[in-house]
Amino acid sequence: MGARDLVPDLELIPVRGQLVVVENPGITEFFSEETGHSSDLLHYYPQGDAVVFGGASQTGAWGRDPDPRTAEAIIDRCAQVEPRLRRARVLEHRVGLRPTRPCIRLEQERLGGLCVIHNYGHGGAGVSLSWGCALEVAACS
Repeated sequence: MGARDLVPDLELIPVRGQLVVVENPGITEFFSEETGHSSDLLHYYPQGDAVVFGGASQTGAWGRDPDPRTAEAIIDRCAQVEPRLRRARVLEHRVGLRPTRPCIRLEQERLGGLCVIHNYGHGGAGVSLSWGCALEVAACS
C-alpha cells in the first residue's frame, strides 16, 4: 500500500480482509461458497488443530484492527454451514490489506537515476499471478 504515497499511485486502494481462526472441533473438509460481488465471504479451511474461516472483503477500508461485528458475522455465516464452528474457541483474528488497482501495475520506470520495477495491485489474486509477474520482471531486468 506504500506505493500510493511513495510513487505516488492514487489508483492503488486497499481491500481489507478479515478472518477468524478457531480451535478445530473436528473439521476435516474445506468449504468455500461463491458469494459473487458480496463483501461477505463464506469459507473455512481446516489446518490441523485450527480452522481458518471468513471472511470479509471491504474495498477502500484502511483499518487493520479486527472489527468485532465483522468477526461475529463471519462466525454466524460459517456456523450456519457447520454448526460445530459456533462454539469453537477463537484463537486469533487476522486482518490485512490487499493492494488493489483497476489493473496490475507491472512496469519498469526510472526514478532519480534508479531503475524501479513496479509489481503490485494483484488484489486477492497475488499468489496466483505472482509466478507470471515474476517471470516478466526477470525478463525486463
